[in-house]
Parts: sequence; structure tokens; C-alpha cells
Amino acid sequence: MAPDDLLASIVDAPDRDRCPGARPVVSYRDDDEADYLSMIDARAHERVHLVRRGIDHGWLAELDPPLAPIPGVPENAQLAQRWHTGRPILLRGLVDPRAGFAEEVAARRRLHDELKEPGGLRRFLKAQRSDLEPNYTLQARPGSLYDEERDLERVLVSWVLRPEDPRSPRAKDLWVKSGWLSDREDDESLRMRFSFGREGADDASRDVRRHRRIEELAEMCLPEAALVSDHPRVVGLLESWLGDEVFFTQHIAYWNAPGGGALFHHDALDERAIGGQKGVCYLQLTGSTAWLALSIEDLTRRVIEFAEYLAEGELAWVRESTFRKPEAFAQFIKMTGNFKRVRRELAKPGCGRLGRIVGRGPEFTSLLADAGHALILRAGDVLILPNHGYDCTAMHSVFCASEEPGYALSLAIRESNPPPPPPEEYPGEDPSEGPPRTRRGRGRSSRGRD
Repeated sequence: MAPDDLLASIVDAPDRDRCPGARPVVSYRDDDEADYLSMIDARAHERVHLVRRGIDHGWLAELDPPLAPIPGVPENAQLAQRWHTGRPILLRGLVDPRAGFAEEVAARRRLHDELKEPGGLRRFLKAQRSDLEPNYTLQARPGSLYDEERDLERVLVSWVLRPEDPRSPRAKDLWVKSGWLSDREDDESLRMRFSFGREGADDASRDVRRHRRIEELAEMCLPEAALVSDHPRVVGLLESWLGDEVFFTQHIAYWNAPGGGALFHHDALDERAIGGQKGVCYLQLTGSTAWLALSIEDLTRRVIEFAEYLAEGELAWVRESTFRKPEAFAQFIKMTGNFKRVRRELAKPGCGRLGRIVGRGPEFTSLLADAGHALILRAGDVLILPNHGYDCTAMHSVFCASEEPGYALSLAIRESNPPPPPPEEYPGEDPSEGPPRTRRGRGRSSRGRD
């Protein structure tokens, strides 16, 4: 096949995902044919070398021109279809990070360094006391660490509506924590999270009152979050899809550093989907990140496709290095013959037994990129990751794509007036299987976990 025909067959493949607003992204290797590399050179908008935690995932090329709209289908209809099927939604260049928040965004580069130091988180929060008090108070006692290997610091926060009234509504279990994204010494990736209650056990809490307190606390400390929470395009789209007013909570500030990022995960919680967390809105403010993002249904199909390649004798080195014993490979092939079983496994923390496939080197990454599931985000881009439960959620894997740590915000999406969850078991559901609790992790089973 001629090089131009090969590139066209990849970019124009009928089963390739076409995310509105995105440029097509393809994978390539240095030892590809020179003519094929020349075709990529002629269209390349940007190139990204994916390396995360010491593992090389290969090269991506983002191509010009951007994807053309689907003829005859309004963009909002395309976005709605992606929302309801759990596929990622890219809003390219939606915000200007410098519009009203240039000073705050510039300060986050310094905050990345400050959070590494003992007491850095508390010092940051103390600097916000003029905005926080008198309603929000930092508790003197330090909070216990949930993850001893990666957590750096936890600060407990109390809230009271009317400090002068001892009977006033109050909340004593708000908190902010800082921590590493991984336990590798060479990974400088950090996050700072705002939440309440018992980490893990209360991650799926539907206490709108306390979620509202986290929304307010986070936006006092990180006012640039308003770039998303007050954006008419973001809010308007979400409310049209949900049929209710929305608000944003469980804020996480991310610094993805070179060589770092997040392994495949999702934002579904151990809860019934109705009335629960509806997904995450991610805003890139500085630097850039490369994403593999797709619905859990699409990821299931790609894993099955990859398994078929291996069963046919393709990529023999992958089979040899991943499955040391023949019986292990036979079990893998048996599992991938059952769509629901694969999807159930991918929903587990770390993608369960399939984590070694979806998180390995360039082979699977290349398959996903060439199938249209790779995106590159730059400052001002917004990515919406829908969640409708374990069986219909956006899976995503993140790489740093800039030479310095990039700053970003992740905001959980919730309905202001959520409907009550359905009964414990749906009518007609097989009680021998039970609700999908077997797929739980420690609360927020995957969000930000790696």
C-alpha cells in the first residue's frame, strides 16, 4: 500500500472515533518507511513522545487539518450523543486562562514546588484565610494520611454558616490534601484534592450540602476554577444533557510532570448511576497533556481486537513478555471472548487483570491512537469525561506532553436536584449476580488513582 493510502486508511477508517474539535492523531515509529514518515511530516501539527514512569509508549503525531464536522449533523447533537454513550467531549480553546486569572495561574507553578515541602499545603491554605474566615476555619490537628506512600499532607477544615450562633448549621469534616501521583522518585507529578468525610468510604456521598461547601471552599482557594464553573457553554451543555442545574465539586488540581501522568482509570463510583456523579470536567491551564480517552464500551472492543491479533500470532513479543505461561494466555483469550466479562474487568481498579495489557508499552497505545482515541490538550482546552455508571463511563490515561509540569483542574459534575437512586435491585435483575459492588475499589475506585 502506498504511504499516502496507508495514512488515509488510518485517518479515514470507518470505525475510527471522530471527536468533534480534535485533530486526527496517529502513532508512528522511527523505523517506519521513509515515505510514510514523510507523509506524516507534511501534515504534522505537533509530535509527542509518550513516556510515563519509565515506560516508553512511542510517538504520536497530531495532524492538520482538524476533523471536519459530520455533514448534516449539528455539532450539539454530536456532543449529546457522545455524552450519553460515555465518550470524551473536547471543547478546544474554550477559555483564556489569562482572562481575569493570570496572576493566580502563574502562582500555581510556584505552588507545585511549595507543596513538596513539609507544611506547604497548610501554608498555602493559611494564605487564603482572609477569604475563608469567618465561615471556614483550618483545624489545628493534622489529618491522617489515607495513602502513606503517596500522600504528603492533609489539612482538616470546619465550616459554620453563622459563627456567632452555636446552633448554626456546620460541617466539621471538610479536608484538603496534597500528594504524589505515583511512588516513583523521578516523577514530580502532584495533585491537591478538596473533599469531605472519610476518604474512600464517603467518595460517593450524595450529601449535596457538603458538596456545596467543597465547591465554595475550592473556588475560594482556586478562583480560576470559575473558568469552567461559570462558563455558559460548559454549563449550558451539561444542563441540556441532564435536564437539571449542575454544580461542580470534588476539585482536584493536577501538575502532570514530564515522565508522569495517570494510568487508565474512570470516574465511576461504587453507587447506582441515577442521581450520582455524572462525570468530570478537566481544564488544562498551562502546559499540555496527551490523552488516551474513550468509552469503556470502546475500550472493551479494542482489548478484544488486540487479543485477536495476539491469538493470530501477531506481536509475538507481547505475548511472550506478558504471558509467561501458556495457560495464562489461554485464560486471557477465554476472557476476551466474553464482552461483558472484559468490560467488568476494565471497570475494576487498575483495570484488573487487563491492566497489564492496557498499560503496557507502545503496542496497545498505538492501536488506540490509530483508532482515534488519542487527544492532545493545551492551555484553554476543556475535556468532559461522562459517567453513567460502571457500564457506561469514559476511560482515560494521561501523559505529560510538555517540557515542564503543566497545571490543570478536574471538577466533578453533579446535579443540583438529583433524583433518588433506584431500588437496590432493578426489576428483572438476576439477584445471584447482585449490584456491581464486586467492581468497587476503595471508594472513588479509579479517579486519579494510578
